[in-house]
Amino acid sequence: METTIANAARSPLPSLLETALKEGLVYSADGTKTKLHSNVSLEEALQLYKAVTSLKARRTAEVGFAQGISCLAILQGLSDNGGGEHHVMDPFQAKFGDVGIEMVRRSGLNHLLTFYRKFPEEVIPSLPTLDFVFIDASHLFDLTLFEFVLADKKLRVGGYIGFHDLWMPSLQKMLRYILSNRSYRVVNAAPSSGLSFKHRFLQSLPGAARLLKPEMIEPWSAYGMGNMVLIEKTADDSREWTHHVNF
Repeated sequence: METTIANAARSPLPSLLETALKEGLVYSADGTKTKLHSNVSLEEALQLYKAVTSLKARRTAEVGFAQGISCLAILQGLSDNGGGEHHVMDPFQAKFGDVGIEMVRRSGLNHLLTFYRKFPEEVIPSLPTLDFVFIDASHLFDLTLFEFVLADKKLRVGGYIGFHDLWMPSLQKMLRYILSNRSYRVVNAAPSSGLSFKHRFLQSLPGAARLLKPEMIEPWSAYGMGNMVLIEKTADDSREWTHHVNF
């Protein structure tokens, strides 16, 4: 009975990933350990794993590799789905000492990975239809939006796209655009406390949506998002050429 309980409580994530997060250290290509940084948290890694397994994903992609923590979570999800292919793009992996590549190699999940030292626009157009995409690269508004557009063209309806570091105003603005203008919904938002009296009052003013910035009448906190967001594609793009909703 004790063994059964212990097994039931065991994390589905690779032990290498959990050890790296616990110690704050990862392996470089030369076998030495270096400081972990710029990574998803344990909770976020679990969300990525669960997203992949709940979608029963077989084909996934990731923009930005860094030290490979998010990649390990996605690869483990594919492995537990029975296999698949994960396409990762990062032309700057060498600047990270090829840590991501080495961590995947040590995990034993490298047979599921196809890595490109290229920008996403050089790779994504040639990929097959995707079930899940994780974008965690430049974080600039225009480049991340560009990466989203590329990913959307390959993502199946019902698939997810994930973004990290939502504390950044550039990414908050980008998500506002997507949720206002594209057929996507948030799948991992926390319960929101709702709008304050001030924001409800501003929304009630005649012409508020036309005269005031969206942030003034609906603050980011109203979205109930954490530092990582997962959005589901609910339909293919069918907008008229004049379509635009302020964001």
